Amino acid sequence: MLPFWTFLLMLCASGIVGQVRAKNNTAVEPRILGGTQAMEGQFPHQISLRRRESHICGGSILSSNYVVTAAHCVKQGRNVVPANQLAVQAGSLLLSSGGERVPVASVTVHPNYRGNGYDVAVLRLQRSLTLGSNIAAIELATDDPPSDATVDISGWGAISQMGPLSNSLLFVQVKALARQTCQQKYLNQLPETTMCLLHPKGKGACYGDSGGPATYEGKLVGLASFVIGRCGRDAPDGYERVSKLRTWIREKASL
Repeated sequence: MLPFWTFLLMLCASGIVGQVRAKNNTAVEPRILGGTQAMEGQFPHQISLRRRESHICGGSILSSNYVVTAAHCVKQGRNVVPANQLAVQAGSLLLSSGGERVPVASVTVHPNYRGNGYDVAVLRLQRSLTLGSNIAAIELATDDPPSDATVDISGWGAISQMGPLSNSLLFVQVKALARQTCQQKYLNQLPETTMCLLHPKGKGACYGDSGGPATYEGKLVGLASFVIGRCGRDAPDGYERVSKLRTWIREKASL
């Protein structure tokens, strides 16, 4: 049993915090580390969630009017961040420019979110995104990826522990880890809504990647929630299971 610290994947500077617990019962916080630059149109569902113009998290397009992200990205203590402080950028591989920016109209956080599981929120946009080859909705998976399946994760998160954000959208291929294995080796209190995605040392999610997508066979299977230990440690990252949260997401996004 490995006594790793676990961390939520949001930016430390954002002040938006959630918690999960590792084996040693210590509080935990969550980048795409060691990633490859994405190609035009490779992840058209990916968005950058901005708070007061600054990137804080990733997310995925559900339709022209809705996106999904992690709950801890839009919570500040017990309060939900006001929608008028939030916007999304879609359709650009670059964090600094391009694409389309649309303000958020409303924020809905899963009612069961308490910092440990159910880490999901649906955002309604003030106006419709212009869908096309670089801005597209992604289908919600009905099942988890099979054990040892190759899954893509993507984002603009930090490129090293406490390092700068990546200006280019990056992705890494990781492996779906059996829940029993994850519980035995890493997190004995693994939330029912959470899956473990195992990455090589020096790769994986990091600060700024929270809420971002994990995809398998072209469908959204997970939302970035936390890492265990420092970014890139030889341990899995925690992603919320779309298969378990799909009904709620569809209802709130009017799908």
